Formats: sequence, C-alpha cells, structure tokens
Amino acid sequence: LCAHPRWDAMALVNTHTCVGLLTTIFCLNVFGENQPMFWRERNRGMSVFSFFQSKTSLNLVDLWMQCFLFTSLYYGIRVIHVPFLNYWVPYLLTTYAASGWGYAISAWLPAQHGPFVGSLIIFVVCGLLGNPMSLTQFLANPMLEAVVDIISITRWSIPMSFYLEIETYPPTPDGIEEEMTLGLYKAAYSAASWPSCEYGHWWPAFIILILYGLTLRVIAYLGLLFKNRDKMV
Repeated sequence: LCAHPRWDAMALVNTHTCVGLLTTIFCLNVFGENQPMFWRERNRGMSVFSFFQSKTSLNLVDLWMQCFLFTSLYYGIRVIHVPFLNYWVPYLLTTYAASGWGYAISAWLPAQHGPFVGSLIIFVVCGLLGNPMSLTQFLANPMLEAVVDIISITRWSIPMSFYLEIETYPPTPDGIEEEMTLGLYKAAYSAASWPSCEYGHWWPAFIILILYGLTLRVIAYLGLLFKNRDKMV
C-alpha cells in the first residue's frame, strides 16, 4: 500500500469507488425493507415527504460515521500529510452522491435486484469513468464529456483529492516512470473544457456533487410517491 506515492490517482480511484460501493449497498435498506408496510401506510394517507425526510436524515448520521471511519483509517495507514478535514471532504461528497443511488434504486426497483444494480452502477460511475487511464479519451469528445460530467461521481471527487495533495505538497517523482505517470494524471484531470479549467477543481466539484446527490434524492422521492400505487396490503 505505502510503496506507491501519496499522489497516486489509482489509489484514489480504488478508495473512492470503495466508499461509493459500500455507501450504495448500505443505503439500499433505507427504502428497500418493509416495503409492504410502507405501501399500506402511504395508501392510508401517510405523508411520503415526511417519511422520506426522516429516513434520509437519520441515515446521514450513519453515513457520516462510516465515511469518517473509512477515511481516517486510510489516512492513518497512508500517512497522508494533507490536513484531515480537507482530505475528508471529497470522501464525504462521494458518500453523499453515492447514497442517492442507493435511495433511488431501492425506491424504484425490487429489493432483490438492488445489490446487483447498485454494484454495476457504482463500478461504472466511480471505477470506470473516474479512471485517469480512460478519462482523457472520454473528455476529448464533447458528447462523451457531457455524459461523464453528468453521471460520474469520481470524475469530480478524485481531482479534488489529487490536486489537494499535489498543491499542498508538490511531488518529487522518483525516476522517469513516476514523472510520466504524474504527467498523465495531471493531463487526465485537466482535460475538461468546463468548468474546472477556469474555476479550479474544488468548488465546481463541490457544487456539482451536492446537486448530483440532491437530484438522485428527488428521483428516489418520486419513486416512493408514485411507484406501486396499486399495492393495497
């Protein structure tokens, strides 16, 4: 683990994808369990919005603790020199965005399909579309860039962590191989035409990931509101 430089973007791909996957699978139970009871109470006049708000707000406490434990353990193992609170923010945003997938999947799909669909989605939107080895090709095409910008979580969260590390402690590559690798990472995460190049990598990603999570929560709420209206348990 520690043989790789601290700025290694592939380590960030693995950890952000891991956080996203664990969060999504964990959140499937928020609306996936006791569905017949929910359908019965909803059809008898229960406020779906109040139910949604109470479940997601309480779940945020669990997500906050899980993200803190994961990030702090990795932070200690890797001996990261960046201030912890700054380092934690991209993982919190990944958690917030990925939890939206868990809510939306559990609200719209049968519970037995949740783990498979959730795993597939996270491996694409986090693992594949945030990988610097393939990201440059995606961002070189305006249409593909738009798709990646809209659906990928780590396309935004990993540059936050990567540039935080190399701007706080400028790296000194050990040999030509590390120098070429660092250049590849910088090229990949700077290839976008908007908005990072003009406004930096922190605040645009922060705002977009918040909106990402909010959008998925709206989709989940609509699923709770309209899905299985004919279920009279």
